[in-house]
Amino acid sequence: MHEARLVRDLLAKIEEITEEEHADHVEGVKIEIGAMSHVTPESLEGHFELLTHHSPCEHAHLEFTKSTDVAAPHAYDIRLVSVTVEE
Repeated sequence: MHEARLVRDLLAKIEEITEEEHADHVEGVKIEIGAMSHVTPESLEGHFELLTHHSPCEHAHLEFTKSTDVAAPHAYDIRLVSVTVEE
C-alpha cells in the first residue's frame, strides 16, 4: 500500500531524530502533504497508528497541513516538517 510505504519512510526519519536527541518518546509530528499528493491525513494517520504500536511514536500527536502550491518542488511529496520529542 502506498500510504504504508510513505509512513514507513517518515518513521525512519523520526527514528533518526529520536536517536540523535536521545529521546524516549515522540510527543508530536508535523507533516505537510503536497498540493498534488493524493493521500489524505486520515489515511496517513491510520497507517501511522498501525505501524507505531510499542514504539516511541505510539501516542504522538499528528498535525497535518496541506500545501496549495501546485508548482512547489515538493508538490507530490509528503514532508516531515518537525518532530517534538521528550527525553
